[in-house]
Amino acid sequence: MPACQRDHRDLTASIDYLCVELREQWRGIQRLRVETEVLREAAEPLIHQAPARERFAFVHRLRGRFGVRWLCRILVTDHSNYHAWVRAEVRRAARKSDVQGLIVRIVEIHTAYPAYGAERVTRELKRQGLEVGRRRVARLMREHGIAGITRR
Repeated sequence: MPACQRDHRDLTASIDYLCVELREQWRGIQRLRVETEVLREAAEPLIHQAPARERFAFVHRLRGRFGVRWLCRILVTDHSNYHAWVRAEVRRAARKSDVQGLIVRIVEIHTAYPAYGAERVTRELKRQGLEVGRRRVARLMREHGIAGITRR
C-alpha cells in the first residue's frame, strides 16, 4: 500500500476521532448550559430576596477565586455598587465602634440614673459633649433591653 494512502487513512481516522470527541464536548456544553439555567432559575428568588450586603459579602468572600465582575453578573448586581460597599467598609467599622462606645455611655448613665428614659439619657449625653439624636439613643436602649423606670 502506498504511503499516501496510509497517510490519508490516518488523517481520516484522526478526523473521525476528533469529530466524535467534538460531539461529546458539545453535548457536555449543552448539558452544562441546561444545568446552569435550572440552577439560575432556582436561585433567582434567593438572589433577589437577599439584601445587597449579603450578596456583596458573598462576592467579597469569593473575589480571590473568581472575578468580581463575573460574580456580580451571576448575582444580578452591579459591580460598581460592590466597589462602593468595599470602600464604605472603613466607615461601617468606625460607626460600629462608635455605637459600642455610645452603648457603654448609655449603660453608665442608666446605672447612675435608672429612671432616665431615652429623652433624659440623650440630654445627659449632650451635656457630656456627645452629639447624638434621641431616636438613635431610644433604638440602642431598646435593642439592649435598657428602659427607664416608670413611676406610675
